[in-house]
Amino acid sequence: MSNTIISILSFNYGMKDRKRIDECIKFGIVDTIIVSLMITLLFELLAHPLSQLFGLSGSTQEMIDICSTALHIASLGFVFMGISVAIQGVLQSIGYAIRPLIIALLRLVIFVFPIAYFFTLTENVATLVWWTFPISELLTVIVSFIILKKSYNERISSIKNEIITNNLVIAISREHGTNGKEIARQVAKELNIEFYDKERIKEFALKHGFVSNKESEDYIYSQFLSLDINKNSIILLSNVIKEIAKKGNCVIVGRAADYILKEDEKLVRIFLYAPLEYRLNKVMEIYHDSHEDALRYIHKSDHSRKSYYEVISNKTWGDKSNYDLCLDCKLGNETIKDIICNYVKSLNK
Repeated sequence: MSNTIISILSFNYGMKDRKRIDECIKFGIVDTIIVSLMITLLFELLAHPLSQLFGLSGSTQEMIDICSTALHIASLGFVFMGISVAIQGVLQSIGYAIRPLIIALLRLVIFVFPIAYFFTLTENVATLVWWTFPISELLTVIVSFIILKKSYNERISSIKNEIITNNLVIAISREHGTNGKEIARQVAKELNIEFYDKERIKEFALKHGFVSNKESEDYIYSQFLSLDINKNSIILLSNVIKEIAKKGNCVIVGRAADYILKEDEKLVRIFLYAPLEYRLNKVMEIYHDSHEDALRYIHKSDHSRKSYYEVISNKTWGDKSNYDLCLDCKLGNETIKDIICNYVKSLNK
């Protein structure tokens, strides 16, 4: 659970998405509590049967009873332990290293030894000493929430939904085979604004120092040209797209630009689609692929685009509610270009 929290939360923290950060923390802790409760219940139910295993090695009934008591008591700490571990994951995700270590030391050393020593001074030590675990875990949870609140105020509460620019940005997403990139290029030319596809985004990043020219081709490809889902490359690409938007009016193709710039007032979100047969014919015409190869590549490309977009945005790729315009490209490049340009011009009247 902790590793899952770290993976998801660190990505959303890097993207500065306050809403999803809050959701990840809430559901991460809640889910951990549910799992921990299930484990606790399991141990409570199986404490005696598990203790009977000691009888197989010749243990006395007294030892079996002590073991059963120990499992019943110690398992009560699992819920608190789960919460502490989840909070450790949250703290790691937002860039803290020492604070998770402090929590680990609290639950494994700092609280454990004094409490255990205190119980050794009592007459009923064989029973009471097992309360060391749940008590130390409970105390750790209390301190963990105090640390979490302080850390949240320091690094998360100041994150705001950022308006990147007041420039016009037309973000065009498209199914493979719609000739969407060419349509986007024509729109940019008609409106006399900049055009950015993945190649132009890469060039911008190199020119403005987001990545060094000395980096290997494989590294640059993974950061800007691939649709493989990589946390660091997505965050880097997000920062590049924000900087592009600040430079002036532009058309950006793909790369979840509509989500990255979602707070911008002049953002126009467009999705281009077409019937499969139309797209097959386009792919075969442009790339000279066979029907079988064209079909395979369409499915592969659309799947990659869908996965990439949905991981970043937590929205459904191609869902009309996420866009201002959804256009069927079987109308033809020129018609689609005119519709987009006329729509954009109408917004500025």
